[in-house]
Amino acid sequence: MQVIKRAKGDASEIVPASVPEKDIKEEVTKRNAKAGYTTRYGECPYRTKIQSRGFGESKINVWPRDKHGNLIGD
Repeated sequence: MQVIKRAKGDASEIVPASVPEKDIKEEVTKRNAKAGYTTRYGECPYRTKIQSRGFGESKINVWPRDKHGNLIGD
């Protein structure tokens, strides 16, 4: 919406005032998709959902170590 306001401006210098807002939105979406910022439907091209590792405590260090951090049995 902000892009449309900037494009039209106060004096309609870039986009004529007679152009419907729907056409401007379609053109903005098409150009953003071509540049790779969005899909052709105006959606984000990559996942935005945070993926968790699962339930419970994560086991980062599964090798047995002593209290100094050295591997046991090494």
